[in-house]
Amino acid sequence: MPMANTGAASSDDPVKTAVRHDDVTPRALLAYGRHVAELDAAGFARELKALDGQGSDPMSQMRLALLHAQPRADADLARAIGLLDKLMANRTPEAAALKPLARILHVQLSSRARLMAQNEALLADAQSGREAVADLQKKLDALTAIERTLKAPAPGPTENPQ
Repeated sequence: MPMANTGAASSDDPVKTAVRHDDVTPRALLAYGRHVAELDAAGFARELKALDGQGSDPMSQMRLALLHAQPRADADLARAIGLLDKLMANRTPEAAALKPLARILHVQLSSRARLMAQNEALLADAQSGREAVADLQKKLDALTAIERTLKAPAPGPTENPQ
């Protein structure tokens, strides 16, 4: 039996919500995460300055972690993970409400940090491989140059089969 269309937006549609700093619901935090993802460098710096001055309450820690979780050059993934560690260790009721989202975000950021470290190691291995190839090519070129300077061997007597 087909369901009647109630006119509500599907769950796949992004919900545009105004960012309010006094709202502590997970939906508000997700909206804040989407908001900071769209910030340019100047907006990121303003938001960082505003959050750094707010103190160490769990909501500020979560917002600051979301800000530092952004994949941008001026974000600090290690600091985001550290803030989430503090939040998860916090035993206040306000922190308890944020812990499920903090755990999910912590797992994601830890995975990203691990993958970034693996990527850096692979890039270093590739670079050392390129250097080894270049070194071997230089040696091969040197051997080729030496070979060119050698005189061709004199033809030896040929045997005539009888």
